[in-house]
Amino acid sequence: MVEQEEVGRMPRADARRSRERILAAAGPLLDENPRATMAEVAAAAGLGRSTLHRHFATRVDLVRALEDGLGAAEDAPERPPAELLPAGRLGRAAPLPLEALHVLDEIPPHLVAEQLVAEARRVAGVPVALYVIDIDGSALLRLAGEEGELPDRLEVPLGLGQEIAPDSLEDLYAHLEAELPGCLPAPLWLRGRATGILLAVGTPRAPLTEVARQGAAALELSNRYTDSFEAVRRSRATSPAAEMQLNLVPCARIVRVGGGELAGGILASPQVGGDWFDFAENRDGAWLAIADAAGDGPVAAGRAAVSLGALRSARRRGLGLAGAASVIQETVHELGEAFTVDAVLARWQPPVSTFSWVACGHPPPLLVRAEGEVEPLDADAPAPPLGVGPREREFRPHHRRLRTGERVILCSDGLLGRRDHDGAAFGEAGVRRAIATARGASAAATARAILHAAVGAAGRPLEDDAVVVVFAAG
Repeated sequence: MVEQEEVGRMPRADARRSRERILAAAGPLLDENPRATMAEVAAAAGLGRSTLHRHFATRVDLVRALEDGLGAAEDAPERPPAELLPAGRLGRAAPLPLEALHVLDEIPPHLVAEQLVAEARRVAGVPVALYVIDIDGSALLRLAGEEGELPDRLEVPLGLGQEIAPDSLEDLYAHLEAELPGCLPAPLWLRGRATGILLAVGTPRAPLTEVARQGAAALELSNRYTDSFEAVRRSRATSPAAEMQLNLVPCARIVRVGGGELAGGILASPQVGGDWFDFAENRDGAWLAIADAAGDGPVAAGRAAVSLGALRSARRRGLGLAGAASVIQETVHELGEAFTVDAVLARWQPPVSTFSWVACGHPPPLLVRAEGEVEPLDADAPAPPLGVGPREREFRPHHRRLRTGERVILCSDGLLGRRDHDGAAFGEAGVRRAIATARGASAAATARAILHAAVGAAGRPLEDDAVVVVFAAG
């Protein structure tokens, strides 16, 4: 009989033994079958799946523990998310098959992808290709390797922007198995999200996990110095306004922060408006924002850049939410143009589990309770848009404490106002339906479900930019 255990309630020695059983069973199983599921690992260890996931939240965590020799880490005390590691804990005793910084020092940025594939072939002993995710999150695009043997494009609509979240990996593996049987993927894992995959044609003689992890860092850093990777990610040509808009949003769409997770996505309309979103984790908490600068095309994109620059300037000067709103208000006035910015500026402070926000002309945040109920966080009408009224305005942030499992959703008016075949707006009702069908309660799964539902609500292109930002407390 499969035993069920509660790691948090068992004695430390029992928890350690349970972890050791998992690692002892997982090692030989994954060596023999690199695609073994977490359920198969749990069965091999003679434990329940819930026990396995309490020790290793994801398959990636389990593989890391096996590779890095972290099985003894159960005895180490847990640390707060924002605390430094003790000096010396970040080194490795064993040599790496590939080292990201060395790649950057030795290889021109535009050739890093080809070098990564060459190193992966050396380790695996089989043909390997490197795929990245397109900017819409709808397909894997071959960046390097195995031209002619593997398709240039694989339709896999699992991404949020150009990233794949952990809760989508099982669906990704199943899709690849159906499309390319016998090929084994190794996700390029970086800070809680996959930015691409190495795909081995056949069974590799050694796992590609470490090559993929180091390769993810090398590609992320080298991407700052070349257009080669972004050119492939754009499966269709982008207008100057769309390119401006893409350069405004964070390079990471899925981010782990203290006490939770952030995820954001944007789908531009053909006209391209002035929508943007942003987030950053600082000493004073995790900031997130969503905004829409009036207009369309390059003019709106330029206005969006001005408003976002004002926000980032305020953050980096150490101002709070009210101060940041004031800086944007003053900046818009200084331009001397008749334009406005609808925005929600927000901040999450983990030590007190408090979510604070200022809404100016923008739909208020939506709260998803742990039980799944959806309601507006603020019943009052939002303040006027930024740029309206006197140059100096007073802004009063709202505050709410969040419980574990609760989510806050920021949606653009273009998303909420998208109309279906019958002319009905997507609205809060559409958000509720999307959440009910989401594959999980993570920030990434929630954001992806809402975007997909809004786009699918009508069989026509977007009339306005669709943007969503989700914070999940946990």
